Amino acid sequence: MPSGLINTHDFSVQRLDLSRDLTKHLKRGHRWVFANCVDEKARVKSGLAAIYYRNELLGFGICQNDTQLRFRLLCLAEDPLFRKNNPERTFELWFERQWKNAVQIRKTFKLEQTNSFRLINGEGDGFPGLIIDIYDQVAVIKHDHMIMEKIWNDAAIAEKIAADFPQVQIVYLKRRNDAEEKGLEIIGQLPLETQFKENGLLFASHIRDAAKTGFFLDQRDNREVVRQFANNLSVLNLFSYTGGFSIYAAAGGAKSVTSVDIAKVAIAAVKRNFEINHLTTPHEDIAEDAFAYIDRTLIEKKKFDLVITDPPSFAPNEKSVPQATAAYIKVFSQSIKLVSENGLFAASSCSSHISHDAFLDIVKESFAKAHKRGTLVYMGAQPADHPYPLAMTELRYLKFALFRVES
Repeated sequence: MPSGLINTHDFSVQRLDLSRDLTKHLKRGHRWVFANCVDEKARVKSGLAAIYYRNELLGFGICQNDTQLRFRLLCLAEDPLFRKNNPERTFELWFERQWKNAVQIRKTFKLEQTNSFRLINGEGDGFPGLIIDIYDQVAVIKHDHMIMEKIWNDAAIAEKIAADFPQVQIVYLKRRNDAEEKGLEIIGQLPLETQFKENGLLFASHIRDAAKTGFFLDQRDNREVVRQFANNLSVLNLFSYTGGFSIYAAAGGAKSVTSVDIAKVAIAAVKRNFEINHLTTPHEDIAEDAFAYIDRTLIEKKKFDLVITDPPSFAPNEKSVPQATAAYIKVFSQSIKLVSENGLFAASSCSSHISHDAFLDIVKESFAKAHKRGTLVYMGAQPADHPYPLAMTELRYLKFALFRVES
């Protein structure tokens, strides 16, 4: 494996001293250090760093000096791969092992059924700040911080992807949609539309302009659960985006599907996904604010056998959690009122700042506010290609729950 996956030649390894003892915290598997635990006198620049506490070298990692998340650990000093006097060799050995481990998990996908998956999931695979998603012939690289685009050698990463996944013909670096340059073609030319399979179903994405890397791969297993329960049901998919849950519901035999999203381009994509799957299920695709749709539908007293409410994250940071909690309770309780007697309600949250237990408390409160009772039928989370370190429960971000709704 080439040592060039990380740009060590561009960065000298600096020294970063802790002001608090986080030795156990790091050795138990947590990989983040925040600004209030760092000795700020050192004024370390963003880049590669060796982290110390009271002159004890704890490991090598990446410093980003412009965020509260100040240091992201790579290799611990106690790891057999660690070379104290040779950081470059340490990084080479570390990424060789981590890459092999990541590939091993993804090789379990049967490409004739599912050729779209996450190859690298940041800290969960030992590659901080790096996301790689594969959509059949297209691989998409994305970084979660500006320094990461300088740290990671995207050209070398692209070569590794192509070597281990021969079906990949195009590697695209995707930046923020509001960036001056949205992305960069590293290998091949990105087509206007990319089609890919998930559990035997087809989806299309305009990756260059789409949210995230092009699709929300993390709901794959939960979408399959919706397919299993949708037979002969009227289904409402709120905040549908490009219709992932809608397509699965139709494929599962739903008698009707209604998709609601505020973005016209998302609703156009729902129609496209129905088209390429040759689904004849009656479906209504509505470009409207989901909150407004809920209010109008409650007045009309219309009911659905299955309502899916998967809103965007209401809690982008810890300070927003109280406000987000109120927003979740409002939209979930109103959604529950749209469910037929003994029908099903699916609730989801993608916010890492809302814990699993907090999410269930929110749903309990939502049922109470709707004057209904709920029976938990299924509890889901992110799939196997979205792993996270056991010690970092904050990276267990996705919550999905299916309930029976009773009076």
